[in-house]
Amino acid sequence: MLKDGEPYIILGSPGGDDQVMRTMQTLINVLDFGMNVQQAIEAPRWSSRAFPASPFPHTMYPGDLSVESRVPEAVRQALIAKGHKLTVAGAWSLCSNAAIMVDGKHGVLLAGADPRVEAYAWAR
Repeated sequence: MLKDGEPYIILGSPGGDDQVMRTMQTLINVLDFGMNVQQAIEAPRWSSRAFPASPFPHTMYPGDLSVESRVPEAVRQALIAKGHKLTVAGAWSLCSNAAIMVDGKHGVLLAGADPRVEAYAWAR
């Protein structure tokens, strides 16, 4: 992604349909919540199968939503009250993500790696 025409952040995630959700959540955590890339990657995640899956037969599960157990109970109850069919997954279980951010002001790269898998972030 560019910011003011300059490289700003690159994000990536392995996997199928969930990779878009993980990448979007990390980006939102950086842009809207002011987290650094490591904080954004480590934040609790959610995942949904409420849309047609990419592989044939494109199954979908309306209302399906999974959250990591680190999502607060009050948030979980609010999601259920809105009609979501909620599944609570393990604390650090909803796959992986990585990011590199360019700090042009200071001339450095910032990197983040997901503790949900064996991964390392290296930047100089």
